[in-house]
Amino acid sequence: MKKIAAALIVTALLPLPMQAQETAEKLVASMRKAEMTYKELMTLMGKSIGMMQEGVVTQNRELVEQGANIIYTHPAPNHQPWDIMKPEDQAGFKQALLTYDKVLDENTNEIVKASRQRDWLSAAGAVAQLQTSCVSCHLQWKDKAQKWPLTVK
Repeated sequence: MKKIAAALIVTALLPLPMQAQETAEKLVASMRKAEMTYKELMTLMGKSIGMMQEGVVTQNRELVEQGANIIYTHPAPNHQPWDIMKPEDQAGFKQALLTYDKVLDENTNEIVKASRQRDWLSAAGAVAQLQTSCVSCHLQWKDKAQKWPLTVK
């Protein structure tokens, strides 16, 4: 919970330096570009979390690993993710992308680690933490997102 609070504070209070904008652009550029929108990508991410949750509940490590692999290797959408935001919100959204990309990987690592140790209660707690991370980002940004990206490239 402390990680999420820190991420929200950093995202909300700190101005985004130009160097972080370049880093968000590099992060997206490093991913395979898929023929899907950001909204569709979020659906895929949600399905992967559901796979991990089902894997934990049924104590199926392979299902956890497969869901985790989607988180670790997810593609980029067919447009810049920040294009769904108004221009005045794009810099903050770029910072959120950087922050939450790391948080999602860290949360997923905890789920995988616990499932490999067959510590299913810890894995369940880690799934709950991952879901909280997702909801925290959505609470901060979902209502600011526009229905369609301003420019689809």
